[in-house]
Amino acid sequence: MRIAALALVLVAGTLFGCAYTTSSNPAYLAAARRPPPLLVDGKVLVVTTPQDDAYSFTGSPTSYTGSATTLTLPLGSMIRETAVAAFADAFKGGADANATILDAERYTVIVAPKLVSYSYEYNQLKNVGFAITPTAVVNVDVRVIGAKGATSWQRSYASGPVEGVSYALNMSPQEEISKTTYKAMYNLFSKAASDIAREVLAKEPPAQAGS
Repeated sequence: MRIAALALVLVAGTLFGCAYTTSSNPAYLAAARRPPPLLVDGKVLVVTTPQDDAYSFTGSPTSYTGSATTLTLPLGSMIRETAVAAFADAFKGGADANATILDAERYTVIVAPKLVSYSYEYNQLKNVGFAITPTAVVNVDVRVIGAKGATSWQRSYASGPVEGVSYALNMSPQEEISKTTYKAMYNLFSKAASDIAREVLAKEPPAQAGS
């Protein structure tokens, strides 16, 4: 019965096709957040372009299950929101977002995150057909930039397959992919925040008296 019920949703979609759409969801981002291992002094400015913020992904999963379906995700806004959350969690002063660099002196570091690639799947094979595991793969680029936009540090981050909670029946499979995507993004930006604190800020010379 479980297999038959599952077939009514994504397995049926494999044959006939469905179009799913999901929006950014603060609750999913909140669920992905976690206390950082340490808090860094200062405040962060996250800079993204309006074009990147408006990017909407539409595509099919890489898995056979659901292969005729498509999913539309607002990845641009999700990248911005998740980067701000991850850096805000890591820095004592929190984080702001803007499309331009304003009042650069207010910030300890200015970062520019960018989505490089994205894919997702409804992994049924690992569960021998009895359940589906939503999976997302996210690759991003993170740069540290100066007040005039020049790059002083850059690194690419690849999540690898990040899995969500497996389920036997779900009438909104797109929401499970969205949750897993937030999780993958948050993990990457948390790692970026840690790397920047260790490799960029820790190496900066202390400010001179009177400067």
